[in-house]
Order: sequence, then C-alpha cells, then structure tokens
Amino acid sequence: MNLNPKAQVELFHLMFLRQFNMQIDTNLYAIKGDCNLRLFFSSVRYSEDLNLDIYTVAQETLENKVNKLLTSPPLLKLLQSYGITQLEVTAFKQTPTTQQWKVQIHTEQAEMPYHTKIEFSWRNEKIQTELASVDMKICQAYRLPPMRLSHYRLTDAITQKVLALAHRSLTQARDIFDLYFLLHLGKPKLSFSLKKNTLAQAEEALLSISFADYKFQVINFLEPEGQAIYDNKDYWATISNEAFHYLNGLEK
Repeated sequence: MNLNPKAQVELFHLMFLRQFNMQIDTNLYAIKGDCNLRLFFSSVRYSEDLNLDIYTVAQETLENKVNKLLTSPPLLKLLQSYGITQLEVTAFKQTPTTQQWKVQIHTEQAEMPYHTKIEFSWRNEKIQTELASVDMKICQAYRLPPMRLSHYRLTDAITQKVLALAHRSLTQARDIFDLYFLLHLGKPKLSFSLKKNTLAQAEEALLSISFADYKFQVINFLEPEGQAIYDNKDYWATISNEAFHYLNGLEK
C-alpha cells in the first residue's frame, strides 16, 4: 500500500490507539484535538500529533505502558505490512500535568523519518467521554477492521477549539479551520460558559492569521482532493468570517 507521509503518520496513530485501547479502561481517556476531528467527525485535515486527556491512571503506570507499547514486536509487525520499518522514541518529556513522547517513523519509501508526538494531559476531574466507531472511510482506506475508541463529543470539541484560539501562545490557523468545520456539523450549547475576555482573546487571535499562514498550516495537511477546494483566498475569508461571527455571537 503506497501511502503519503501524512497518511503514514495517521496509520501509526490508529495502530497505537488500537493497542492502547486494549490496555486502558475507555472511561479513563479521551482522544481530543485534531485526531478527534479526523477520526470521528470526518475532517479532511490530517493530524500531525496525537493528543489525549487521561484521568486517575498513575503517571508511572502510563509511562511504562506507553514505553512498552512503542517497543512491542506486535505493533511493529502490524506497521511493517504498511511499509513502516522502525519506530524511534527520540524524546520523553514529563511535567505535573503532561507526558509527551516524540516519535520518528522510519519507512521503506522515504530516506528521512516522519515526525509525530503522542501527548497525554492529566485531568483532576472525571472526563465526559463517548465510546464511538472510527470513521468507516478511514478504516477502509487502511483496510482496518472497525475500531471503537473513547473521544470527546462535538460540544466539547468546539469548546476546546475556542479555548485553543484564546490561549495558545502562538495562534494556529488550524484552530480557525477546525472551528469552521465543526460549526457546519452543529452549533450546540457549549459545555461551559466562556468569559468575555476569553472570547475577546479568541477573536483577536483569529484576526491575526493571514492567508499565507492558512496555506502553510492547513492546506499542506489536507487530503489531496481537499487541497484544490480549500486553497482559495476567498474561501479563507469565508472561513475566518464565519468563525468570527460565531465567537461574536457567544458574547451576547
């Protein structure tokens, strides 16, 4: 199977999640961010990294499980059938609230490895998750059987994107694109009230992103057929305007 670099990374995320899901209670973790949108809401944008929230599992326990999984022969054997020859953990970072693994993915088709991160964020309160099937089209693309994983619902996904816009130290065009995408699936009541200054920060961040930022941060990570559709300055204006009007409406 000939996969593009973004698809190779996505395949690794899926294979890792399949194995991880068998070792952790599904009530104790939730896939969030870009992978959540891609795997459960049919986003056309590939995810660079895999981000999850986790609850109650001890840090040492999680570290041991993930380290063992990333070096396990069964995982590598599964990946080898898709042209992935080696996984290399290049860095591990731990803080009181996060654990992060940087991984290099070596393949038959590329001289240089592909890069991704797996990051877990710790939550003090029980997280509200949903056990759901990964998008059938994605499973079919990699010839994978059905997968049921724990993730955040639409309401939480929208809330997380608004908060990301407001609080990232470096604003990302992908947050605007993702918010626009999610709003076309529905506009549910957010999972909690947002302060006016948070919304103002999100609006300010949105206005700081240019079309050039959008092309570099979003277009390059779209499925090939999606690039021709979304690589358009007028379309970017529509995306940013709709997201801005949504944020502005939350203040009322």
